Amino acid sequence: MANGPHCPVCSMAADPDASTLEYRHMHFAFCSEPCREHFRRNPESYLELRPPPRPSGGVKQRRLRLGQRLTGDESETLRDLLEGMMGITSVEIRGDRVAITYQRDQTSDDRLEEELVEAGDRLGQGWADRLRRAFRHFEEESGG
Repeated sequence: MANGPHCPVCSMAADPDASTLEYRHMHFAFCSEPCREHFRRNPESYLELRPPPRPSGGVKQRRLRLGQRLTGDESETLRDLLEGMMGITSVEIRGDRVAITYQRDQTSDDRLEEELVEAGDRLGQGWADRLRRAFRHFEEESGG
């Protein structure tokens, strides 16, 4: 399927017989249901012309300092949402620190930031802004 359609969300090979969607009289094929759902939530962001992601491979880790501890329920919600995202390999939450490890060829920093803000919206109480700020001013980043 190397020469076939590619997922508009992550550019991986798509299966036109499995996960598809019609938007503005255009048909889109996706590599997975999570990518289809991301597209469905904000299709316009995937319609703009942009170069395909450059293959970078490897693992990347962001360490965030939130400035406030998450409760047990908040930690569980954040972990569940992030671990459900394609490319996330681990999420560690200790006190006011969050370490997120992900595959660089499966997700982007922009996509991860969007997911953090969405998680913050679900948590309420100002977490969306706090998570966005922590992501943009991360403590440490490492990668292979």
